[in-house]
Amino acid sequence: MEKNFIILFLICFSLVGCSSKEEVKGQFDIKGNIVGINEKENRILVVDADKGETWVVLPENADIKNYQEGQEVVIWVDDGIDTSAPTSAKALNIEITSLNP
Repeated sequence: MEKNFIILFLICFSLVGCSSKEEVKGQFDIKGNIVGINEKENRILVVDADKGETWVVLPENADIKNYQEGQEVVIWVDDGIDTSAPTSAKALNIEITSLNP
């Protein structure tokens, strides 16, 4: 009986080691269109239908030149959204979902 338990344990342990390493990003925080770009402060102004305007500081590895007004983006936020007017946030990740019309 103890042998069977050990074999079962080893099988389960080996299956866990073979699991997929694909990262799950989870639900994004902001989805909207870029309506402004501030190159000096490395941030974009995004209008979300539910949240309104939000200044989003780009992640450290992002290049501001990759973003243009009119693009639709989805954004995962680091440490929440500040309630200033307009709101502001620091992005963990930004994905462009559509190019300029």
